[in-house]
Amino acid sequence: EPILVRTLRALADIGIDEIVIVVGYRHEKIVEQVGDSVGGVPIRYATQHEREGLAHAVRRAVVDGYGVTVPPMGSGSGSGSGSGSESGSESKSKPKPETTDHTDTPSLPSSVPDDVLLVNGDNVFDGCDLSPLLERHHEPGVDGTLLLDRLSRNEAETTACCDLASDGTVRSVDASIDAAAGDDAVYVAAGVQTHDTEALLAACLSVSRADSDSDEYELADALERLVDRRRYVGVELEGWHLNVNTPADLETARRRLE
Repeated sequence: EPILVRTLRALADIGIDEIVIVVGYRHEKIVEQVGDSVGGVPIRYATQHEREGLAHAVRRAVVDGYGVTVPPMGSGSGSGSGSGSESGSESKSKPKPETTDHTDTPSLPSSVPDDVLLVNGDNVFDGCDLSPLLERHHEPGVDGTLLLDRLSRNEAETTACCDLASDGTVRSVDASIDAAAGDDAVYVAAGVQTHDTEALLAACLSVSRADSDSDEYELADALERLVDRRRYVGVELEGWHLNVNTPADLETARRRLE
């Protein structure tokens, strides 16, 4: 079974209502292998024709997945993957946060879910229940969640780290290792998050390519805006998961799932 399908099953297992997959390179093969549903959960597809970053992929998910017209990138308040990002959408409503948010949020039609579980398409899960992310997301006073990986200081030397308050609130997703480190370990965002859909889209639209070393619309820039304005909490999960970034990571995942 393809690794992507296994990841999608992990989303279906926690009761996600629908999935939007952003595809790009070799998208026909992905559509052929995955099909129009996994575990009874319907799947829609959005297309990112060029590598323009994960913040741009979020916009494509809304435009293609739900047929919604939204402003272009760089138009949101606060301005001045390969494609394979998935959005697992929840239809459950929650009260709007009391947190002051100065982002000019696009008004989305009721066909677009209030909340979204955003998963990088290169994540692999084994015995990892994602439902605690959803449970924390729906707690009063919580606007979103981030799945966290715990790394040793040596492993995290070249990685942007999460700075956490004592109650688990994420203060930054782009902290230095000295600012974020505990005794022997630090936390990094692991590529799975929950968001208010409108707030996420507004933050992504505000991202500028000028802030990126790779000339892409970086999701990390949108996340930094969100955690600065809203309350996100970090969540560690039991079980095994891996964000596949290299051929060595892919081989590790294949051996684990054999």
